[in-house]
Amino acid sequence: MARRLLRRGEARGEIVIPAVPGMLDEYVQMCSKVFATVGSPFTPEQLAHLRTALESQLTQAYQATQRSDIIISWHTPVGTALNYHIQPRAKTIAETYDDWIATREPPLFGTQPDARVWDLASEATDPKQFSILDIGAGTGRNALALARRGHPVDVVEVNEKFVDMIRQEASRERLRMGLIQRDVFATSTEDLDDDYDLILLSEVVPEFRTADQLRTLFQLASDCLAPGGRLVFNTFMAAHNYTPDESVIQLGEQMYSRIFTYAEMAAAVADFPLEQVSDDSVYDYESTHLPEGGWPPTGWYPEWVTGQDVFALPRELCPIDMRWLVYRKQA
Repeated sequence: MARRLLRRGEARGEIVIPAVPGMLDEYVQMCSKVFATVGSPFTPEQLAHLRTALESQLTQAYQATQRSDIIISWHTPVGTALNYHIQPRAKTIAETYDDWIATREPPLFGTQPDARVWDLASEATDPKQFSILDIGAGTGRNALALARRGHPVDVVEVNEKFVDMIRQEASRERLRMGLIQRDVFATSTEDLDDDYDLILLSEVVPEFRTADQLRTLFQLASDCLAPGGRLVFNTFMAAHNYTPDESVIQLGEQMYSRIFTYAEMAAAVADFPLEQVSDDSVYDYESTHLPEGGWPPTGWYPEWVTGQDVFALPRELCPIDMRWLVYRKQA
């Protein structure tokens, strides 16, 4: 009677889920369970066909952008037949942050500058003689605070709305800042100086996709830092005894958490005149050094920087961790 009841019903639905090709088995299993629940269990042959279709669309979506989904829509007319359709949906990083601006309550990334960045800049005896390049400045929480302290600050940011936010605030406070809207890694560095004392990238490298992009970053730092100048950025690093597989890398990208190994980082910086001078846990450093009321910067920040957006595990068991890495340009 239950089977007959389902045959007389009609159902339709849609599943929107991040595109992670390495987790294909999970997608097939999910669809199989959902379809069986509404009275349309698949045969092995039907599941094989579903798997092939999913694999193709997952690969297409993931290759287009790390901020991609697949949409699985399905409909069961009267009876046991089920019709389904799979399509990819890609979104650029810029479009993603446009959505953040439109739908999320500010502050998007917190109100305080990063403690690690602030402490490095604070080592300067005269801020006016300590120039800074902020790459991927976002809403400007680092750049604006540093400019208020007196540092000459240049900002490179790809998102037009973020640039407008920074420009308006800098103009209102009459701050000395250079603003450049572009992808700093897509063109030459001719519009940048070659003697910055500090180059910073906060929450930017987790958007990288390849180790080649790391080398591009180290090349830029080599070209644009003054001798003795430092490069600081945060990124997700795999534990020394752990090598993430492709599914982990892919899911990490979807969670704003591109993961690199220490071997990849060492290979990327090789042959550049940069020496690593520190490696600190972002969670430990920021929670300890941010001023009172500054921790956490946002509600999602603690779990994100400890890898728990990728692994549903307690912090001490996560095999990845966001680290502050600092490099000094040799003379």
